Amino acid sequence: MSESNETVQATETTSRETAIVISILVIIAAIVAGYFLAQQLIPTPKVGIIHLDTQVTGTLAEAMSAEINYAIHADDIKAVVLDIDSPGGSASAGHDIYFQVRKLREAKPVVASMETLAASAAYQIGVGANEIYGKPASIIGNIGVIMGQPQPETLSEQFITTGPFKATGGSATSYLQKLDLLHADFRDSVIAERSQAPNPLKLSPDQVATGEIWIGIEAKEYGIIDQLGSTLDAIDRAAAMAGLKKYDVVEIRDEYLASLQGSRLNAAQTLYTKLDAQPEIDLTTESVKWPTFYQIYLPLE
Repeated sequence: MSESNETVQATETTSRETAIVISILVIIAAIVAGYFLAQQLIPTPKVGIIHLDTQVTGTLAEAMSAEINYAIHADDIKAVVLDIDSPGGSASAGHDIYFQVRKLREAKPVVASMETLAASAAYQIGVGANEIYGKPASIIGNIGVIMGQPQPETLSEQFITTGPFKATGGSATSYLQKLDLLHADFRDSVIAERSQAPNPLKLSPDQVATGEIWIGIEAKEYGIIDQLGSTLDAIDRAAAMAGLKKYDVVEIRDEYLASLQGSRLNAAQTLYTKLDAQPEIDLTTESVKWPTFYQIYLPLE
């Protein structure tokens, strides 16, 4: 009887040990399966890139607004880098994109990376980001406004108007006033944004408003940008601000287009074709039309 009991006990012990081993293997298999399943169900977080590499126009504003709106609502995009290489352009289009960037930064971190050129409206768009990176030789700034003068009112036997400025929009003096208002708005937006930046602005309002350009080294010293570094540094910073350690880097345009179908996709592709066909601004040819002096409106009180 004693030997039989020992055999039974040994068998029961072996069975328990086998059950424990099997249970451990099942748990390990479940953990491994769960890990790979989670990889499929929970996408890897992404840092998205939005490019501003053409003149600032209404077409660009339309395209960037769509990309920014996509980035705001895409759960897997955790941070955005604005890759800027532009001479600027339309003030109204620049305002549109600037406000959109401010809206984006309320949802997730935004870092601007300024490449060869980030001037005028392109720079204003950049100050909407949480932080700005630039290269030592980047050309940055040109904070100011260019506006044409109205054509002089002329007598005509063919046309009549209902007011003295219907044909011109206003007097030369009123255009100077409008220019001054736009200039002040641009200057004040830069001052407001950069005064709260990690590398705060160190220039006076008068120094900001001269229309001067700075290379990246100067821009960092004056608080026009926050850091000197590559686009990869800007991506790393955006990821760090979002608390990411493992992430993919994606093109927002590609992600946005992949989310569309049918007529919406066709419309977006047509828009991008129009955007890519925009001519570049040739500053060397335009400059011959510019005055060699500037005017300041001084109100009479």
